[in-house]
Amino acid sequence: MSFVFHNLRSGAAAVSSDAQFAQTVMEGLSGDPKRLPSWLIFDDRGSEMFTEITQLPGYHPAQCEFEIFQTYKQTITDLLGKTEFRVIELGAGDGGKTRILLEHFIQHQLTFDYVPIDISEGAIKNLVAFLESKFTQSAMSVTGLAADYFDGLRAIRQQDNRRNLVLFLGSTIGNMELPVAQQFVQTLCESLNEGDYVMIGFDLMKHPKTLYAAYNDATGVFERFNLHVLDVMNRKLGANFVKDRYVQQGQYNPKTHAVESFIYSTQAQDVSFDVLSKTFSFGAWEAMQTEHSYKYTLSEIEALALKNGCRIVSHLFDANKNFVNSIWEVMA
Repeated sequence: MSFVFHNLRSGAAAVSSDAQFAQTVMEGLSGDPKRLPSWLIFDDRGSEMFTEITQLPGYHPAQCEFEIFQTYKQTITDLLGKTEFRVIELGAGDGGKTRILLEHFIQHQLTFDYVPIDISEGAIKNLVAFLESKFTQSAMSVTGLAADYFDGLRAIRQQDNRRNLVLFLGSTIGNMELPVAQQFVQTLCESLNEGDYVMIGFDLMKHPKTLYAAYNDATGVFERFNLHVLDVMNRKLGANFVKDRYVQQGQYNPKTHAVESFIYSTQAQDVSFDVLSKTFSFGAWEAMQTEHSYKYTLSEIEALALKNGCRIVSHLFDANKNFVNSIWEVMA
């Protein structure tokens, strides 16, 4: 079995990615209010910091998914059967939760490919190296791709016709506005074959105090994670943010049904960007949104699947029904 890594974000792809980053920042800071998408945070260090978040005892999405995978690993194994299959994980990070499934498949002597895809080159390299060190004697092949999600899917789309199980975990879909989530799911389903499976993690609507506690940890990891976007802009765009002049807080917005994280400028200040040849002004206590985590209802999830030509196979819940990993089958 093979363990390989490919970087699809080098050369022309890297130039295109840098241009997209610059354009996104320009548009986000030119708006009123200022707003930046959370994917800007995910360089190698940002990915490491998010892994720290998933290990926080109060961060329920990660804890719920670990529980779900432990509880339903045999259910997922039975769904795939004993024929060869491929597991594709979008935004794999350190692959911590998915290892529960991989180890279970290996224990049952199944032959399969695992294709983790992430925009962080460091995260994917580390994941492939770890899996190689632990599972060399297994019937699992690993192809790690540093790539945008759909670039990665296109790279493997022309391979053999084995059934795919695509994992999109961690409530990452909640970071998208609803129209963007709809477009994402549509593109994803159109990228797959009839009979392929999709498993998406959705954080469900719950007590607002529970949501507040999950995104405002006492140790400050969430704040450091969100403020890291300032470091990334300084490095990639030649900005001169002084991070000590900003603070962060997350809060649930009942109008948008999302937890929204904001960075606040503690004083009036100007920030210049060498790469953009632009200066942006921040007023004292002006807010800049950096995260959006939408909380779904079960009816919204089912409507999203059906609208995009998928059949609901199963909803896998944690014991308290705070979270669901919804499994869909792609139909013709």
